Amino acid sequence: MKLIELLDPERIVVPLKSKSLQEAATRLTEAMVGSGVVTDPERFRTQVKGVIPREVVTVGAAFLLHFRTDAVRRLSAALGVAPKPISRRPDSDQEARIAILLAAPPKDSSAHLRALSAFARAMSRREIVAALESATSAEDILATVPLADLELTGYLTVRDVMVQARLSVQPDMTLGEAAKLMVAHQLGALPVVSDSDEVLGLVSYQELLRHLLPAYVKRESTGEFRAARRASGPADPHQLPVREVMDRSVLCVSEDQILADVASMMVSRNIERFPVVRDGAFVGFLTRGDIVRRLFGR
Repeated sequence: MKLIELLDPERIVVPLKSKSLQEAATRLTEAMVGSGVVTDPERFRTQVKGVIPREVVTVGAAFLLHFRTDAVRRLSAALGVAPKPISRRPDSDQEARIAILLAAPPKDSSAHLRALSAFARAMSRREIVAALESATSAEDILATVPLADLELTGYLTVRDVMVQARLSVQPDMTLGEAAKLMVAHQLGALPVVSDSDEVLGLVSYQELLRHLLPAYVKRESTGEFRAARRASGPADPHQLPVREVMDRSVLCVSEDQILADVASMMVSRNIERFPVVRDGAFVGFLTRGDIVRRLFGR
């Protein structure tokens, strides 16, 4: 299936006269309703309003609004190109001229994720973005090369589900600093990377509990820190360099690997998460929870 097949001339809005993402979403919603692909217009309108900005992904020069709903007949998309950049929120500096609304029935979760990934890849290509931004009609959009040639793969890859890289730590960072980052951002683990973003190890809640919990108990009972593990080490385990406590036996996966293969490895080896790499550099995380939420969440 080609990506362009998800679009229809009735669901292409050029020009998209909107100043905000909310206005753009409203225009695209009406295009979806007008094309006949929506079975329950009022419910669909309410759902679109409810997912902004939570289910909006910013990719390159485009906003991608996506969700699953039984208010549509099939996997479908609407696309608009604004004459001037539109803002994600009134107080946001994120702007884009291209906005895409992607909706699918709950049973089509796999196709929905593959389409989302395909649109994301397309909007990351300068030649496609340039062609879309210069388009003056729906026909121009549908004829855009290589957008017209892009196909949805028949399987999900790690890229379709993974969380894009957000945070990592350097090996010289202290365990205490890593702990603060994990708590502040509600992350169960952080990759330890080199200056070139090569994954050197992983620090997780397991390392925090192993090294910091005994010290916390000692401090609460006596007011003193637990003695260092080595005579040359710091008395306060919060000051331990991450490189000394990180898990070095970390398996990484490529963003192009088939998701089913990686999920099977998670189960057979009882692995909770994988750092994801591209050409050896850290680009994201994949966890069991990510797979469950993206495939079975509503």
